[in-house]
Amino acid sequence: MTLNGIDALDLIESDPVQPATFTKAIAILQANYGTEYSQEKVAVLFDTIRGENWGEERFQRTFKWFLKNKPFPAWTIADWFSFSVKVYPYSWYLEQVSKSGGGVNKQIETYRIDGVTVFRYADGQELPFEKV
Repeated sequence: MTLNGIDALDLIESDPVQPATFTKAIAILQANYGTEYSQEKVAVLFDTIRGENWGEERFQRTFKWFLKNKPFPAWTIADWFSFSVKVYPYSWYLEQVSKSGGGVNKQIETYRIDGVTVFRYADGQELPFEKV
């Protein structure tokens, strides 16, 4: 794990995204933005998501974020990959305390994932891992 962190969304175990999920998501996107998206654009998006092995949980979290944060109907596939929930190693935590002092502890969440302790700034995103 680097000081740049890793995306905790990649670590959440869930079933692969199902075609029915994509179909429903496109209907919601089209209703939300008041436009139709080409089948080619949608196919490339979903092929890319499947190729990255997204699970249902990651897709649902990203979709919810997307609807709340992308106000315009013209989106690119890269927009879908700009959402992440980063977790960091102990060295990152020590750097935060060194820069900001011990009071920063109130802002940092600690999780244990597969026996590894990781840290992140609390931002309202709850992760389905053991909180320490």
